[in-house]
Amino acid sequence: MCIPKYIFHYYELENGPFRNITEYGQEKAKIIQSKITEGWNSKRPKNYLDLRFALEDRIKEQFILKGGKPNRKAPFYFTLGDCEFAKSWYVNPGVIKIPLTDFKPEHVSFTYPDSMVSYQLYDEPKLKTYRKDCNGQIFLLEDINALIKEHGLPTTEKSQSEERFIYDKYIEVQVWDDQIIKNYKTTV
Repeated sequence: MCIPKYIFHYYELENGPFRNITEYGQEKAKIIQSKITEGWNSKRPKNYLDLRFALEDRIKEQFILKGGKPNRKAPFYFTLGDCEFAKSWYVNPGVIKIPLTDFKPEHVSFTYPDSMVSYQLYDEPKLKTYRKDCNGQIFLLEDINALIKEHGLPTTEKSQSEERFIYDKYIEVQVWDDQIIKNYKTTV
């Protein structure tokens, strides 16, 4: 199985790309979240921000322990390869496609699948049926071939056709650097 060559960033066109709700702190994040009234992201649970902040700290800590070198407090989120499902999060979705090779390996981490889902599968006993050994951990670029070989590349279609893959819609990519992102911010 070969690694997709591109990572995809989905966003609400009206707001623009590369906006992480946790980037500005807890209070501003609450204000931003309260203004999201349409689309999938408007249906987040009340404790979403607490979970998101705690999870990003956990991801960053694990990334550093594995040798990652983040240059940001919070990551930018992408999918490894295209993901139609991600478009459903937004009322008017936009997408930016960037070659994975544009990033230094020490600035990207991966979770299988989405980070929130991966850690919930790992932490929650009631989700044990769906848990895989890759849940609840961070992977580096050097790990991705083996990860895909062992678990396959998640897809929306696979998640809809087999119950055991219901949560496996994509591999999430966390980008921990602004350098390449700045080039794409100016082209949108």
